[in-house]
Amino acid sequence: MTESTLKPRQVAYAAMAGTAFETYEYFLYGFVAATVFGPIFFPAFHPWLGTLAAVSSHAVAFFVRPLGAVLFGRMGDRLGRRPALITSLTLMGVATIGVGLLPTYAAIGVTAPILLVVLRLVQGLSVGGEIPGAVLVGAEHAPPNRRNFFGAFAYIGVTIGFLIVSVSLLLVTTVVGAETFQSWGWRIPFLFSAVLLVFGLVLRTRLAETPEFVAAESRIRRERAAGRLRTLFRGWGRPLLGAILIWIGPSTFFYAFLTSLLAYTKNFVPELRTTTVQWALLLTAIALTVIATVSAYSGDRANRVRMIIIAGVWWTLWAAPSYLLVETGSAPALFTAMLVGVVPHAIVTGMAPALTADLFPVEVRYLGLAVALTLSVLIGGLLPIPALALVGAADGSVVPMIVVMLLAGIAVIVGAFMIRRLQAKPAAGQTPAGRPAR
Repeated sequence: MTESTLKPRQVAYAAMAGTAFETYEYFLYGFVAATVFGPIFFPAFHPWLGTLAAVSSHAVAFFVRPLGAVLFGRMGDRLGRRPALITSLTLMGVATIGVGLLPTYAAIGVTAPILLVVLRLVQGLSVGGEIPGAVLVGAEHAPPNRRNFFGAFAYIGVTIGFLIVSVSLLLVTTVVGAETFQSWGWRIPFLFSAVLLVFGLVLRTRLAETPEFVAAESRIRRERAAGRLRTLFRGWGRPLLGAILIWIGPSTFFYAFLTSLLAYTKNFVPELRTTTVQWALLLTAIALTVIATVSAYSGDRANRVRMIIIAGVWWTLWAAPSYLLVETGSAPALFTAMLVGVVPHAIVTGMAPALTADLFPVEVRYLGLAVALTLSVLIGGLLPIPALALVGAADGSVVPMIVVMLLAGIAVIVGAFMIRRLQAKPAAGQTPAGRPAR
């Protein structure tokens, strides 16, 4: 394989851009499902149950993300990071464009929600391999003193994707009006994915394999691909568990507080208009991007495990106040809840990618990181669904959502302490390859 003609920083930028495009498409579905898909794809339900069904259609992607993690993880560790990333981006783009073109229930009946779920499953399959591959492309091309910074570019791309979603939804809603957006304007952001797909593929095809993969390629190709998953769980089970616990926090915060917030306020806090929540999401996305970048830059010098423990404590303490502030129906209270709550999310986003990637040796690194991220999202992304159902049953009580956030904060703290203990006294056969984590 030829070496990349791009400099490490350019490679990190390319990984960040591709991840931003793909996560824009993935997150877009979640936001639109929370506000639009209920009445047009699930009209036979009570309004709140229709919204819950739409949000649940968003959640089905979590069930195939583990399959995507294994599929793309094995591909990335066996054939290379580059082909896995190109394939995942293509699948995501095609599925998102398909959602934008999909007829509604009124046009084709029950076939519409079935096709909607199928396309969401394809998105879930794709994203299961996207983010870990992008993290590795940045980290494995990076100089030793910038491994955390470049490895975090993929997750900074996630925050940028979130920012693009916030801007596009606010822009389209403002231009076409709320009523038109509910009718057909929601399709515009989905169809915009065609442009992002072309641009993303151009960037991805310019990437060559990472130096670490090329150096280990001959050894990797001699190993049986079928044994990699077994090797991961048997030889690297404790680092895998620590990584899963750390990533539960960001996953839960995003799906319980950001994505679900639109559905919650629409049904239970009518004083907060949808556009107000969209503005809050936009400001939160900007803050998240800036703070995560600072966190990533400082992560090459700071004690990352200690900072992640602080973030977990922050999440735990802020869980109840954040939801109680939103419940007041005040726009300033909403902004405060989101902007204060996003800080620990940004800390973990900037410091955890390279930290958790370096827990695994190069021959199972893609698979290990993909499985850790996927299982954390499966837990953190699904927990809000029963919690939201309980919120509806309790006529808007936010107690179930507070409990979910508390559990997420505790998981982060436990995971960070596990990794600290592994660093202090690694088990036999479990010494991480690559740059030592701090």
